[in-house]
Amino acid sequence: MERKANSWFLISFVSLLLLPRFALAAQAPTSLHSEVTEKIYSLLKVKQFADAFELALANQSEFEGVPEFDLAFGIAAKSSSNGDAGLYALERVVQAEPQSIAGRFTLANCYFELGNLAAANEEFSALSQLSLSTELQQSVNQALSAIERSQKQTQGGWQNALQLSVGADSNPNNGIEDEFITVPLLGQVRLFEQSREVSSSFYDLSGQFSYFAPVNQQTMWYASFGAAKTEFADDLALSRANVNAVTGFKTQVAETDIGARVFYRPLWLDGDSFLDYYGVKTEASLPVLTQSSVGLDLTFAKLDYADLTELTRDQLWFDAWFETPTLGGISRFSLKAGDEQSDLTQYDFNSRTLTGVSYSFTQQIDWQWSYKISADYLKAEYDELHPLFAQKRDDKMLQLVMDLHYQWLQDWLLTGQVSVVDNTSSLPLYEYNRSNLWLGARYQF
Repeated sequence: MERKANSWFLISFVSLLLLPRFALAAQAPTSLHSEVTEKIYSLLKVKQFADAFELALANQSEFEGVPEFDLAFGIAAKSSSNGDAGLYALERVVQAEPQSIAGRFTLANCYFELGNLAAANEEFSALSQLSLSTELQQSVNQALSAIERSQKQTQGGWQNALQLSVGADSNPNNGIEDEFITVPLLGQVRLFEQSREVSSSFYDLSGQFSYFAPVNQQTMWYASFGAAKTEFADDLALSRANVNAVTGFKTQVAETDIGARVFYRPLWLDGDSFLDYYGVKTEASLPVLTQSSVGLDLTFAKLDYADLTELTRDQLWFDAWFETPTLGGISRFSLKAGDEQSDLTQYDFNSRTLTGVSYSFTQQIDWQWSYKISADYLKAEYDELHPLFAQKRDDKMLQLVMDLHYQWLQDWLLTGQVSVVDNTSSLPLYEYNRSNLWLGARYQF
């Protein structure tokens, strides 16, 4: 996924920033191939990438070998996600005109998208020696950094990040709005303040350290350790700290990517141990159609609560997904199903069946800006009557999230998130709304 995300970053820079300049640099039409070339650039300028590539393809047999046409053909191929088709045309451009910034930049992007990182690194390095605009030089530096991070995954090494965030949370404790609720066995009950809705500003400090150890071109072992600490300004909002430790492997059999990992994620609230979440996750995916893929993730896990043993349960979780390019971005559709069972039969009222769907869309706007929008719906149906309310609990949760990223400097990423959660329940004690806004700065090294 890292390689795919970075390739979209590079595609967008070509299509949205450089193409107008390329078109302006084209010579006035003096021949038929120049007229066709100008038409290709005109389509690219209005983001009709597929039409531009179709026009270029229709004229390829007649005009290939002409540097002006080859450049337009390569850019159209790359911008329409057909970089492999434009590879030879761009190689001819660079061979004929070694100082062609447009040709070398687009060729470097094609190599990157096709996974030829060594060739991409060579082309971007050559570009950095030419006279480039400030914006283009920054883009080349970003590309070289992306290649370095990708090579660490294939050649082995560390990938690390530190992030500081500040924000506001309307309901960090997932509390309810009402002060009193009615319990059939007890009558009207007043809730503790921590169980009620309270808003607060906060800061969050987190770090992620990952190491990759390739065995061969198909197989890789990896391990990562992450930790985060969140502190709230309001004393009623529970501070939290968590750790995420993972070790696993990835391999490829035929065209199927297969992986498995062991994870451990403890959580502390106000300095006290609250939850240990640990288990095994297996993954499998394979390419389908054009540049699309399908996959299935399977998780066996344990939710072990330190003081609330009635919540402790075993988890089985399925996630079937389909990912495909869409409107210059990447769409991902998921169908989810899970089953959580309490360890002891007297706590079966907390055993539940989970079903859900989700959708996310990721797009790189230009070389600096990118965003992701996601929507998740999850339904939880509990197995037995709740002992206090004498009825079964059913929850429905809808979550909307938007992430925005801005590549500030070569190793610095500014990021922000807005999220909204609406959890409805058949039992009023578990019904809540929550919104969250935060901004952060991430240093990658």
